[in-house]
Amino acid sequence: MSTVKMIDVTGADAGEVELAEGLFGSSINETAMYMGVKKFLAGLRRGTANTKGRSEINKTKKKVWKQKGTGHARQGNKRAPQWKGGGVVFGPKARDFTLDLNKSTRRSAILSSLAQRAGENAIVVLRGLKLEQPKTKALLTALKAAAIPENALLVFAEENGEVVLSGLNLPRLGLLHFSELNAYDVLLHSTVVFTEEALKGAEEVYA
Repeated sequence: MSTVKMIDVTGADAGEVELAEGLFGSSINETAMYMGVKKFLAGLRRGTANTKGRSEINKTKKKVWKQKGTGHARQGNKRAPQWKGGGVVFGPKARDFTLDLNKSTRRSAILSSLAQRAGENAIVVLRGLKLEQPKTKALLTALKAAAIPENALLVFAEENGEVVLSGLNLPRLGLLHFSELNAYDVLLHSTVVFTEEALKGAEEVYA
């Protein structure tokens, strides 16, 4: 079982923490990680793009001109796609992009991504990260003191509500409740920072 150093908000060493083998010691399944990332990104797509076909256009069905004798090419009505305001051929239609993954694959994706970050020594445990009131400057000061990069993923628990509100103004900082861990966010950020409470919660959920 591997261990990582725990640091407090002043940057001082607060001892060591054993990482649960069930949470950080899984074998890395690249296929599961790929599917987990794909599912996450697909879930972000709204799928609201929609165009009207010729049968949905609200225009008259009257023939533009008679079939023969005009010198023009034969035409039907102005719902046809070659006319301005006509229907769109093979245009996008509203759809649901959500992908379904079985439970074991979703779990494997999360555990594989955490195992990869643990193998890269990119897991940090932070003790005492609490703020009396939401204040971005105070959070930024604490992160800098602990030598945590701005593009880190901060995994929090319910006790860190003020911390979450303080971090909303930091565009590169990822904020995630431990119950919402996913492969995309773990792999997107260079460092994964668990608060002490969040690490315990994640171990209970996943390990």
